[in-house]
Amino acid sequence: MTTKLKLNATSKISLTDGTEQDLANLQFDLKQFKLPKQFLFLANELSIKAEKERTPLGEYVETGAMSLTFKIYDRALVELAITNQLTEYGSPITIVIEHQESLPILDSYEENEFIPITFTNLSVFPKKVQKKAYSNGSMIDTWQFAELKVSAINYKIGE
Repeated sequence: MTTKLKLNATSKISLTDGTEQDLANLQFDLKQFKLPKQFLFLANELSIKAEKERTPLGEYVETGAMSLTFKIYDRALVELAITNQLTEYGSPITIVIEHQESLPILDSYEENEFIPITFTNLSVFPKKVQKKAYSNGSMIDTWQFAELKVSAINYKIGE
């Protein structure tokens, strides 16, 4: 019996083959990151930004949708810190949820209470940020892919 040799299709992109790639569209595999299994956030660390789009006249108008930015903490680490009466909870991870039509209702939670939250469809993308760089002996502002953007499709507040 002869074996067939087949070339498997791949979705991998070569960044060295001379073709132009938009790095903003690349998505990292979540297995590369140590994300917590359960998340908590503080209500005062939620930021809301109205989404805008450009009209044919060049003006920016609000679309009615919002981007929610949560600074989330590892629930296991926070619970451990609270039981040991510590005040450090580690550095938060920023998770962005875009195209939201409504705001979360946080009336039933106290001001400094950690609120449990779960996210659906987490993904990690390269993020373009403005940085200073040397060029011809002087410092200039450049846009570089130097950070990671963690985003989700949706969220659920509570247990």
